[in-house]
Amino acid sequence: MNDAPQVIPPLVVGSDPVRTERAMRPAFLFTMFGAALIPLVAVFLSALTASSSGLGLGLVSGLSFTVVSWLMLFAVVQLATARGAQSIARPVLTLDANGLTGSIPQGDVFLPWAAIDRISTRKRGGSRIATFHLAPGLTEQSAGVASTLPPASFRTLVKRGFQVGEVAIDTPLDALTAAASAFTAGRLR
Repeated sequence: MNDAPQVIPPLVVGSDPVRTERAMRPAFLFTMFGAALIPLVAVFLSALTASSSGLGLGLVSGLSFTVVSWLMLFAVVQLATARGAQSIARPVLTLDANGLTGSIPQGDVFLPWAAIDRISTRKRGGSRIATFHLAPGLTEQSAGVASTLPPASFRTLVKRGFQVGEVAIDTPLDALTAAASAFTAGRLR
């Protein structure tokens, strides 16, 4: 018999650009449609108001639509930027015997298993999200924690937990939670 201890290989979770693009497509199309339609509605209502109440009131009525169209254009740019950032296949998360190494747009973070309090999953928008809840009071200076995140982003990470959605990754969430349970000898389930 082989009495050597079993070594669990690290689980490297990568991004899935195809599934992410498919999930973001409806929101992107909706904002693009809104950004194109709102200025047309503004012109129509401004012309209608100007013809019945005067040019000054017509310009004022179109002003609110102009502000909304700029906001919609800003939303289109934000979604396009997010789609561009998520269109690159890259490692997002690595689980190994030492802990969790994650990469988010704000920076990279390493959390030892002792810094992770529990794992939970929830459903949102038809897909599941796994959250690694961090120990209360965890800071960037805590033992074993390494981070390139700005302080405000790290505080948000501690408050909300490290979240991974099944739409954006190439590994099933069940494999992710099973690996976390195996690496912590069943402490995290």
